[in-house]
Amino acid sequence: MHPESADPAPSHVGIYIREHVIPADVSVTKAAELLQIGRPALSNMLNGNASLSPEMATKLAEVFGADRNELLSRQAELDELELKVNAGSISMGSYVPPFLVIKAQQIHQWSNKIEARQLLPVLLRRLIHSTGRDLRQVDFPGYDSSERLGWDGIVETDATTPWIPEGKSYWQFGVNADPKAKAEKDYASAPAKNLGSERAKSSFVFFTSRKWDGKTKWAEGKQATGDWKTVSAFDANDLEQWLEQSIPAQIWFAEKLSMPTNGVETLDMFWNQWKNASSPPLTRAVFSVPITAYIAKFKKWIEDKPGDRPFVVTADSTGEAIAFLACLFKHEDIPRKLKDNAAVFSTPETLSKLANSSSEFIPIVSSVETERELVPCMGRLHCIVVRPRNAVDSDPNISLGLLNHVSFKNALADMGVEETRTNQLVRQSGRSVTILRRRLSNIPAVREPDWASEFESAKILIPVALIGAWHADTKADQEIINALSNQSYEEIERSVRKILLVDDSPVWSIGRHYGIASKIDTLFAISKYITEGDLNEFLWIAEYVLSERDPALDLPEESRWAAGLYDKMRAHSGALREGIYETLTVLAVHGGTLLDNRLGIEVEGRVSALVNKLLSPFTLDKLLSHNHELPRLAEAAPIKFLDLVEADLRKDQPELLGLLKPVSPGFPGYCPRTGLMWALECLGWKHIGRISRILANLSRTDIDDNWSPKPITSLKAIFRCWFPQTAASLEDRMNALTMLCKEHPDIGWQICISQLDTMPQIGEHNYRPRWRSDAIGAGQFVENDEISAFMQKAFTLTITRSGYDHTMLGDLVERLRDLPHEEHGKVWDLVEDWVTTDPNDESKGYLRDKIRNSVLGPSNKSSFGDEVLKRARKVYIELQPANTVSQYTWLFADYYVELPVDELENELQDFEEQQDRIREYRLNALSKIWAECGFDGV
Repeated sequence: MHPESADPAPSHVGIYIREHVIPADVSVTKAAELLQIGRPALSNMLNGNASLSPEMATKLAEVFGADRNELLSRQAELDELELKVNAGSISMGSYVPPFLVIKAQQIHQWSNKIEARQLLPVLLRRLIHSTGRDLRQVDFPGYDSSERLGWDGIVETDATTPWIPEGKSYWQFGVNADPKAKAEKDYASAPAKNLGSERAKSSFVFFTSRKWDGKTKWAEGKQATGDWKTVSAFDANDLEQWLEQSIPAQIWFAEKLSMPTNGVETLDMFWNQWKNASSPPLTRAVFSVPITAYIAKFKKWIEDKPGDRPFVVTADSTGEAIAFLACLFKHEDIPRKLKDNAAVFSTPETLSKLANSSSEFIPIVSSVETERELVPCMGRLHCIVVRPRNAVDSDPNISLGLLNHVSFKNALADMGVEETRTNQLVRQSGRSVTILRRRLSNIPAVREPDWASEFESAKILIPVALIGAWHADTKADQEIINALSNQSYEEIERSVRKILLVDDSPVWSIGRHYGIASKIDTLFAISKYITEGDLNEFLWIAEYVLSERDPALDLPEESRWAAGLYDKMRAHSGALREGIYETLTVLAVHGGTLLDNRLGIEVEGRVSALVNKLLSPFTLDKLLSHNHELPRLAEAAPIKFLDLVEADLRKDQPELLGLLKPVSPGFPGYCPRTGLMWALECLGWKHIGRISRILANLSRTDIDDNWSPKPITSLKAIFRCWFPQTAASLEDRMNALTMLCKEHPDIGWQICISQLDTMPQIGEHNYRPRWRSDAIGAGQFVENDEISAFMQKAFTLTITRSGYDHTMLGDLVERLRDLPHEEHGKVWDLVEDWVTTDPNDESKGYLRDKIRNSVLGPSNKSSFGDEVLKRARKVYIELQPANTVSQYTWLFADYYVELPVDELENELQDFEEQQDRIREYRLNALSKIWAECGFDGV
């Protein structure tokens, strides 16, 4: 080891260790091996990217004879220096707006409240989570768990802060009027005595929410005893300073002090207010299904580094989306630290003041104005945006839809709603959580907001809600609004701008676009004002707007993607068209609840009739005109859409096949079959039988291009055993697969054989319905038992069909290693039966190659037992063409010699001796193999 250096402390301890502890002739790789740690971990420490931990210091002492105390002392000096340097930058970087300033005297007075004992650990926990670095463990039970026996808190960290010591620290705290007496009692408590030798390596921290002038003297006296590595004591003044560094803790504690927080609140506060607006209060059960569906996706996003885009959540209202997040953050898979750091911002001014703070927090915003203030936070913080579901937001990260019937009833049961009332609430709310909250609320402003109770506001909202969105400078859009409202456009825009100013406004405005924030919420709120005339007028306008042929079809295929450059655009804006398509679906799903009973009409039937008009006659031109909107039409009228598709496929020349032509790589962003594939995937969640037949029929058309939406791809996704993209039960999926194998045996074979691959695969989601609940809770990973059962069904279907060719048998042979050993014999039975049919030499050669590569190859033999190998060798020989037996026999013998022939040749120098020895070697090997296979007399 190098001699001790008298030089001052280096810029980081790693340099000292590399120069004075690890011998010069020992590489980093070798040192890591000796220390029994990973090389990256050692490199990070040596390069100053990680601090020296007590465990590492101990290893260095044991392996290289270093002075452990000397190393830790150097690290402590460096940490102290960094704290002094960072203290200034933290103070300058943190900004506490006036409405969040919390003084020590307020904290001291708060200690008199009964709740203080239970909430002090929660406050400290939030402070640690939001300001601590390199945290390993944080255990601070609060609320009802705060009175547990043992330590009040335990922290383990690899980094020091002004309030958190490095390493493991044991915390005690209190709100007692005499903090010294409490500190003395906790210091001498049983938990402290029971630690034994652990105390010398750990720190003791005492926190009081009272003011305590003698804290420093007390801590120094205890430090002098040497019982603990360090002893610290903090009081209300320290809490005041610590709070300045943590925005999440400031917000949370300000709420507890009943201080106005002006445009920002915690998720807990929002959830409590939101759920209690309902009677009985809503419970987390209303979000149990979507949380299960999205927890993995959200967990991955929040654990990754912040990106340059926010995470977008949409629901029937922004309130529902934030309430969902409050429940999602409570999930056991989400670290408590992240939930403690989340805050909801409702005003841009507040977020603007806090955006440049160095404090770590997770901003959640719900308005366009506030969203703009996220720009300084992007790339540094995880940012979340919540929006109402509408036609403008087409690609959110999470889109909350309706609850399915079972989960809705379970949620009501969890809330204590009587079963006799459940069916009524199902009809009244359409299984929307937002509407359910309105229906159960006793608060007039929630149950019926001002804009819904005033006739004049409701009157203008009817056309706005039905249209959904429009562009104010598009003349054709203005004409549609005029026709539906019987007012001039100027009057309409003036009324909409007036509604924009009210609280909880149901409309939005972005640039020159206007629209409805939550279509379903608004329609339910104003449904009592909608007349049959309003509905008839809308359906007529919808037919007029959506029947317009796409002018881009006049261009050559390779130019259609640039229709705007050629002035080949529709008269109405894309926003208005999207809004109308969406309204058709909403009316089809909720029309019965909204209008049927009151007006005595059947809304879903009228929507279905309109879809039939839009797509009839079912021509290629119509399909291309509605290409991007076919999923919307399918969701609006599933049965009618399926009827039209099936009728077309019964024709000698189906129009649908015109969409399946290969797409040239030179057509940027244009694939004419995408809309059709998404429409069929959308219906596959519920109608698995009919969709399977349709996709199987379409899969017969070979599409040789690189675009992913293909019928066979969608079909395989629906039946994927471990990640099925359908809500059909296991039994229904098995029955549908059996039907496919019977009616479309070649396509059924592809689906079955794809289930038998156990190698890692990538499974993508199919298109999901946006308004129907068909896919709620479905499309996720399934349990192993279900996977095994479906794979067994697929295997059974592959070995019980009526006929096979060489490629099918090759498929089975390739997957033998993935099949249970007890099933191998069934495959060889099929192969041996096929051999007796006297196949041609080309087919034999194909299957022989599969056997050699998949079973008899050196890298595969170890995967099979002797019986399988014996049968494989026997079949392999039987598959050799009669006129080339000797050639393949020698090749086969070479494959199984214990010593490679090239090695044997290198050992023998004499040419003739080589030839004789090789010939003898091969004949012996061949005789042995043939004897094993049951061929006598060779």
